[in-house]
Parts: sequence; structure tokens; C-alpha cells
Amino acid sequence: MKRMIQLFLVLCVLPLSAYGEPFETDRLPIGDSERKHDFCAVRLNGIFDTETDEEISFDALIEKLARNRIVMIGEAHTSQAHHDVQLDIIKGLVDAGKPVVMALEMFNPAQDDALAAWSSGKTDPETFMEQTGYLTTWSHNYRYYRAIFDYAREKQIPVYGANVERKYTKKIAGVGISGLTRAERSEIPEVDLTSADHRFFIKAALGGVDALMPERFDRMHQAQSLWDTAMGEGAMKAADRHPDATVVVLAGSGHVVYNLGIGRVIRNRSDLSFASVATVDVPDEAEDVGMMKVINETRKKKQEAAATTAAQMDNAPPNEGMIKAAESGKTPYRIVIRAYADYLLGRKEADHEKYPAFGFSLMDKEARGYPVKNVLPDSIAAENGIMPGDIVQRIDAKEFPALFDIKKHLQYKNWNEEISFDIIREDKPLTLSFIIKPVEEKE
Repeated sequence: MKRMIQLFLVLCVLPLSAYGEPFETDRLPIGDSERKHDFCAVRLNGIFDTETDEEISFDALIEKLARNRIVMIGEAHTSQAHHDVQLDIIKGLVDAGKPVVMALEMFNPAQDDALAAWSSGKTDPETFMEQTGYLTTWSHNYRYYRAIFDYAREKQIPVYGANVERKYTKKIAGVGISGLTRAERSEIPEVDLTSADHRFFIKAALGGVDALMPERFDRMHQAQSLWDTAMGEGAMKAADRHPDATVVVLAGSGHVVYNLGIGRVIRNRSDLSFASVATVDVPDEAEDVGMMKVINETRKKKQEAAATTAAQMDNAPPNEGMIKAAESGKTPYRIVIRAYADYLLGRKEADHEKYPAFGFSLMDKEARGYPVKNVLPDSIAAENGIMPGDIVQRIDAKEFPALFDIKKHLQYKNWNEEISFDIIREDKPLTLSFIIKPVEEKE
């Protein structure tokens, strides 16, 4: 899985991957002045406190987070490991006796009543998805978040929408803030575009698109900044409503890291304490490069030599302790900049997403079916022959009364299952059937 900061902006414009390979966005010299020039090694399953520059236990992490009014936990939206970290932290705070409320990126205040109904146990998952418009306002599989939603319902944790309506960021990505009407401007918070570090981060996350399309980048930066501002203010409002609780904000990592998105808004517009948490994807085997390769090779030779000497002295083969000592330097890790977040949790990097995302969008139903609006390049849909302009009549031999029903059906498809599309292409019927497989990344 590529290491790529996920900005919600990808729902408003082209995906970041369309602009080429991104920079290493977890190694940028930006953010906190005390940490932005230092690196740290985040080990697999380790927790790193970047302020104290040391590994800590999970209990210590919870104790530190509980001191804050707002805790931002970043995510790659389609990484189950990231969502597992979020749930572990929420449970840890609750188990420690800390009142918790949640503020979520995928919702806005207009959906708060539906969120309250869910948390109080009044609705089931299908009604919850319908009332919040989950399948139309958020494109990521419900199953990634299901355990978090279920836990909020079980513990009756208040949940709030922290964002603005998607239509505003979508319009700004197209015409900029100056293109909004006076009425539209009155519906969004004031956006601060003055942070050079934040602007640089967006440039890096978008792979340098500003060099080719500077005007479009300006609009995209404005839209991203609105998203950050809305969520920062949304978290602050939730904190005001619950003065004794810790507000846990769940949002894409691009809004959390370096404390330049949501964190900067909270810092500049309130006196509320906050902390940021980011999950770092660690490969199974750390790839040593540069000086680290020299250091690790030297360490290995020293360990092997020490083990051999000890064995010769005892006239016996190395024991288990010696073997462990020789392998102690092999724990997988990833090097990131210390300013990346206040707390970094290392988790195994996945080979592919847990659930399939097909990579196409449909328009509302017409007489013959659902027209295909867009197909993303290098997606499952593109790989298996679905094309813009196709009209989908049936999926898996089923007809669907509404677009919601199609999206719900696709949400529960799994890898290695068969799927079939009965479509009309250029007025001719056609059936596309295939086994759902991940699309191999092209070099």
C-alpha cells in the first residue's frame, strides 16, 4: 500500500495519485520548531512520544492523552489498522474513566440529530446510514468504521459532525473562495491561508501539482484549508458543549499531521489543550538506506562476533539469549520526522485495502438504468472493462430501486468473490463478470 496522506479533497477533485508519485510526507521539515529537524524510528507495534523523544506504553499514552481537551487521531480512510488504533484509544480513554465525545470528519452539524439517534440506540445500521446519508457523503466502506460506530452506540458516546457540507469545498475547489456568493460565505467559517508550512505540506501531498497548475492548486489549498478550519471549529464547539470530556476527532491524516490543519485552528482560535496521534505504516522488513544501512550492518557484525566469542569460551553453540541479541536490531521500523505528530504508533503496512473499492461513480436512475459517470484510472472498474457512459441495469442479477441500494450492495462485496454487471453500452446489452482482485500497482 502506498504511503500517501489522504486528504478529503480527493472527493472533490481528482485523486492525489493522478498527479504522480507523492513526496515522503512524513519526513518534511515543517511544523513544531523543536522537532522539525529531528528524525525518529517508529517501531512495529511501538508507541513513540515525539515530545520526550522516547517509546512509551499504551497505558502511558492514554494517561497523557486524557490530559487534553481535544485528541486528534489521523487515519488513512481505507486502512483497517488505522481504525483499530482509533478504537483502541477511544476504549482506553473510556476504560480510564475519562468522559469522551467524538467529532467526525465524514459528517456535518446537519447530521447531528441522526448521530444522536444512533448513539442513544434508537436506530439500526441501515437507518443510520440512510439518515446520515453516509453512502452519499462519504465514499469509504462502512465496515472500516463499523466497530467504532458500534462502540459509540454501546457506550452512548455523543457523536458530532465536525465538518461543513461537501458542496462548499467542492465549489471552492472549482472557483475559489472568491467565487462563493455572499450567502455561501456566511455559511462557512473564516479561513486562514497564511501558514507557509501548511501550504508547503499540501504541495508535497499533491506531488508538486502547483508547478503545473498553480491556479488550480490555489483553489485546492483553499478548499483543504476550509476543511481543516471547519473541523477545528467543530471540535472546539464539541468541547464547549462537554466541558469535562475529551473530544476525540477522527479525520484523515492530512488534517492532523504536523498540527498544521485542525491543530493550528484550535491553537489560534482557543486556549484548549490538544494532542495529535498518527499511525505510521511499518513494512514487514525495514528497508535500510544510506547511513542506516551502514549502521545496521556494523551492528550485525558486532553481534555475530560477540555471539561467536561467547560460544567459543563456553565451547558450546550460542544459546537462545545470544540468538535474540543477534537479532535485536531486526525489529521493523520506519524513520519519520519527529514533528509529524505528538504520538506515533507503528502498525504493519497492509499489502492492500481490506475491502474492495471499485473506483466508479453512478448517476441517478434513468429509464434504462444507472449511467456510469466516472471511472478512475487504475481501478478495479477500469481494469475489468467498466466505462463512462455504460448504463448499469443489474449487479449480480439484482435490480436496485435506488442508488443507495447499489452502494450498499457494493459495500459488502469482498476480495475473491465474483461480481457481474449487466450493462448497456452503445444501445447493446453486455455482461461483465469477474473475480474481485486488487489492481497491481504499476511501476
